[in-house]
Amino acid sequence: MSASAVEPMTAALLARGICRALEQLGYTSLVEFPLINGRRADIIALGKTGDLMIVEIKTSVADFRADRKWTAYRDFSDRLYFAVPNDFPRALIPDECGLMVADSAVAVR
Repeated sequence: MSASAVEPMTAALLARGICRALEQLGYTSLVEFPLINGRRADIIALGKTGDLMIVEIKTSVADFRADRKWTAYRDFSDRLYFAVPNDFPRALIPDECGLMVADSAVAVR
């Protein structure tokens, strides 16, 4: 299987695990949510108090480096997180963003 075919599967599995974890934390989430600026959030989650969280999924370092549109999500959320697989180098994540290390089961660390 090619690397280009693996990344969408990895992203879908990460999204599943993140949505499960968010549900356990009391959030309701939607995947591939369109924003008014034409962008699409990988996951948007609404908390019980009305807070909005956007989670941007990055499956690899190449995926992270190729995509700089995540800065456009700040205006649409109270908190912005990156969700990455366990082997992702955490030092790449900007300080102003949260980090979720996830897998398909629920594991968010």
